Amino acid sequence: MITPQNLEHHTIFKHAEHCVNQIAMRCLKNGDLLAVFNEERFPYHHDSGQTLITRSSDGGRTWSAPKVVIPWTETEGNWDCGICEMDDGTLIVNFTITGFFKRGVKPEGVSWSNHPLTEEWGDWTWAYHTQGCLGTYVVRSTDGGETWTRPIPVNIRPLKHGGCRLGCWQMPGGELLLGLYGRIHGYEEKGEFESTRSALMRSDDGGFNWEYYSTLAFDPASIIDYEEPAVLRLRDGRLVCFLRTHNRPSEDAKNMVIVVSEDDGFTWSPPKWTNIWGYPAEAIALHDGRYLCVYGYRRPPYGTRACISDDGITWDRKNEFVIREGGVPGRTETERPGSSRMGPASGKSRAGSVDWRNPGVFQHIGYPTVAQLPDGTVVAAYHEWSEDSFPLQFCLATRFTV
Repeated sequence: MITPQNLEHHTIFKHAEHCVNQIAMRCLKNGDLLAVFNEERFPYHHDSGQTLITRSSDGGRTWSAPKVVIPWTETEGNWDCGICEMDDGTLIVNFTITGFFKRGVKPEGVSWSNHPLTEEWGDWTWAYHTQGCLGTYVVRSTDGGETWTRPIPVNIRPLKHGGCRLGCWQMPGGELLLGLYGRIHGYEEKGEFESTRSALMRSDDGGFNWEYYSTLAFDPASIIDYEEPAVLRLRDGRLVCFLRTHNRPSEDAKNMVIVVSEDDGFTWSPPKWTNIWGYPAEAIALHDGRYLCVYGYRRPPYGTRACISDDGITWDRKNEFVIREGGVPGRTETERPGSSRMGPASGKSRAGSVDWRNPGVFQHIGYPTVAQLPDGTVVAAYHEWSEDSFPLQFCLATRFTV
């Protein structure tokens, strides 16, 4: 049984009014930790916010005041960011840009779903229904993240959209590989009754030009969605990719699968089911030769977990351990629909307690990222809901050794 030692929990950033979430982190060549994450426009998860960046020079204990990498505007937002440091020190941040729309035509009467309403952004419920994916992009920095280029579009064709999960990786030959998930026939995560595929995009010129390189996993029967790929390079050169899965049409989460490539990502093995439940994941090679995978755990008792593997190919739940439990508020807002047509996205709520068997929007925790410091300390970063009277998602880091 694996037991992590020397656990320390530290807050990375908590906004006073907005949710912040879905952090991605790398350990730089100088030993600093650099992380990017989403700031939402609202006190709700919405995927229409902006990308922030923060740095820790003391191993994840304290973090710099976040700076904006790519800001939101009145008509655009961005989310699902990742970060990479290239061999020459260039930083690359990837993300997806969405169109953000307020009501174009004001209703003559009171809208049946016009809550909540903010002076700055209007009716966020309608904005959620009308926003649309505009594309996958990267920005580059050659001065340590002080300034960034204009967004560079990623050619994901023939995909209609490409959702990011983590940053790209530079291979020994210099090429960049970026894992995405999306659909060919439909936009977003539900389109044309087509299941979601995961794929690799590749750039051979430092992130200026990209193209579809290979399919990680796809179910032509449209039963299994393969999403949010996390690529790990083994010491023998093979690539292993962890994939989040959902069963259609129920959309219930299933165990993670892995796929393996022996030719630098050009072809991949059929998906192999693990006995590990949790999502999404990130994995790294540890200094001692073992491999570590971290993932969110969105069922009681919730939290963020990890698993150790000796070879990076064989993963077993018996080697699982808890990084942190909880993250779902114990007593807060719960859905009280004013109409049978209102779903959880309506934002209509009253004070109450959360049903942990089905906590609605509050199950959105985790999205962990992980790095190992030069001294061997492991740092995992992720997001949880606060225990405030009106909970907000915030980002935190846990230091530990294994």
